[in-house]
Amino acid sequence: MAGMSNKPLVMVVDDDNSTRMMATEFLSQANFDVVDFSSGIDALKQLPQISPDLILLDVEMPEIDGFAVCRRLRKCPGFENTPVLMLTGLNSSDSVELAFEAGATDFATKPINWSLLCHRLRYLLRAWQSAQDLKQSQRSLAVAQRMAQMGNWHLSLTDNSMYWSEQLYAILDVQPTDQPPSLAGFFDCICINDRERLQTWLNDIVAAKNTTYTIDFCLSNSASGERYVHQLVEQETDAEGRVVSLNGVVQDLTEKRRTERRLEQLAHYDNVTELPNRTLFQDRLTSSISEASVGDTALAVLYVDIDDFKLVNDSLGHASGDIMLNEIARRISNCVDDTNASVARMGADEFTILLPNLDGCHQAIDLATRLLRELAQPYSAMDEQIFSSSSVGIALFPDHGGCAESLLTSADIAMSEAKRAGKNTYRLHDDKLHADTQKRFRIESLMRHGLERDEFQVYFQPQIDLTTGRLYSAEALLRWVSPELGFVSPGDFISIAEDNGFIVPLGQWVLETACKQAVAWHEANFPITQVAVNISVLQFVREDFTATVARILAETGLAPEKLELEITESLLASDTVSAVDTLRKLKAIGVQLSIDDFGTGYSSLSQLKHFPIDRLKLDQSFVQEVTTSPADAAITRAVIAMSNSMDLKLLAEGVETMEQLDFLKRCDCDEIQGFLISKPAPANVLATEIDAIEALLNSLFDAQGGLLQAA
Repeated sequence: MAGMSNKPLVMVVDDDNSTRMMATEFLSQANFDVVDFSSGIDALKQLPQISPDLILLDVEMPEIDGFAVCRRLRKCPGFENTPVLMLTGLNSSDSVELAFEAGATDFATKPINWSLLCHRLRYLLRAWQSAQDLKQSQRSLAVAQRMAQMGNWHLSLTDNSMYWSEQLYAILDVQPTDQPPSLAGFFDCICINDRERLQTWLNDIVAAKNTTYTIDFCLSNSASGERYVHQLVEQETDAEGRVVSLNGVVQDLTEKRRTERRLEQLAHYDNVTELPNRTLFQDRLTSSISEASVGDTALAVLYVDIDDFKLVNDSLGHASGDIMLNEIARRISNCVDDTNASVARMGADEFTILLPNLDGCHQAIDLATRLLRELAQPYSAMDEQIFSSSSVGIALFPDHGGCAESLLTSADIAMSEAKRAGKNTYRLHDDKLHADTQKRFRIESLMRHGLERDEFQVYFQPQIDLTTGRLYSAEALLRWVSPELGFVSPGDFISIAEDNGFIVPLGQWVLETACKQAVAWHEANFPITQVAVNISVLQFVREDFTATVARILAETGLAPEKLELEITESLLASDTVSAVDTLRKLKAIGVQLSIDDFGTGYSSLSQLKHFPIDRLKLDQSFVQEVTTSPADAAITRAVIAMSNSMDLKLLAEGVETMEQLDFLKRCDCDEIQGFLISKPAPANVLATEIDAIEALLNSLFDAQGGLLQAA
């Protein structure tokens, strides 16, 4: 097809529509014909009919990726050498290596500079066409040498005369007018350390003692520094078999060596800190484990994570983050005394340390202690002083793993436990940590499907108005019964849902379900027509949260004043200005607002007056000991008095005994909820128990809301 328009035909294979459109536009302007396919399978089917001159191939595609497409087309007759330029968004040396192993001619990374790519394609096409011409004609030898950075020489042993090709002069970096060709001149261009070795090698060839006719050595007289070359020599003999001359070919491998070193650097070292990366660290760890197994010695892996490092990148930028990472790498390296130890950057803000030949875990613990101290010192970046801390996990061989992967996993688990323990500390791995992590992983993997499979359920716990002794509302509480795990405690799965963001759709479902239930209760003349719903931090901080609440109220038909949203005290303390703005928007809708778990010590009482709230919920930890602990009793009285003075309702959670109820009633507490009145139950179960609950209330309170039986 290329010959029909005399333009080179480029086949573009990419599943992204915009990429194909851009390719067609730019390549057409660059005087290429273009045919495009959205899948590798379709392209392979049409390949024999289209017969492109060049192929532009994306790596990441569904069904079959670019590597597999390239391998298949190389097996198609006539396309063994067709130029293939692979496009990849994978910025790693592994993807480069895979591309060349699959048969790619060249590669480019996304995002694509199309103007440069067009020039690059022209270069590939010219190179390919030249290669074809070389096979057809010996007259292209000079062109081939220049493209291959290859020169040749001839040495007559009868008179020591020598010939150098034009390209050899270029490789040796000398001018023909300055250096007549001679063996002495040739050796003058060679690095001093390689001259004796090369002379011995040539002497053996002349004496027919050497059967190896290739050698690598270094040139030293180049203005651009040392250059690495590969030399091949052939003998010419006379009728009697004596060597009379030598023919040599010299190829410049400098760029190849540099590329190999760059790829080696990319493959095994971090480009920010220049520390070994995960791949090299795992190789070293595997070798150390093998040595430790033979020598019956111990070793340790320390996993270091910088606490809240993302805040540095987000607030000061990645340039400041990189400066800090380099300083972190320096401090970690300085803390390690053992010259046989290895420090690596695993990625992002995570580092690892390998400590071989240990006498016991105390050496690893001592190092962890030093690391915590040094990494807690302030950092300077872009004229800013940054304060941070770290969390360290320790795993020992052979106690915590028998291979590199298991040891790293164990150390990582211990590090995560250090973070959960409050950060700026270390943890030594134990089996319980691993079991907890496995449990957490299992919960996370099953939780997302649980909502789709209707495994979650909303329970309701009635709330009592102490001024009347009557039911007025119910708190919606989320429960999960998994077919695989059985009943999963909210304490186990709620925190996981908040960590992975699943709490947002889950919380929205709870809100919708609770509102629908309140409407159903109202229509059935049920004693409870109001619901209180806990709101997660991740829900509250979303820009669309107020709109979501308004939409759910409109869709379910629930009056806004019949919905109470419970906000945690810690959330309000984290960003007062933003929190107040969101609360005011919610109040404008008409919903009621309460602070849950009040008294746990996060917010300032002086800030409380700024929050447009209706109710405080006293944490059950105070209620539990209110009749036995003078301190808890004093705190409870103070909170009740404060709420009354601020015209706020106060609801006491976790009321389980008559003594607690009596105390709260005498202190003018407004509302209660707890097992004394009712345990949380599904709506249908609560409907069957409502008569018993009201009978209990009638036995406790008179018509004016007074207690009939004081404790």
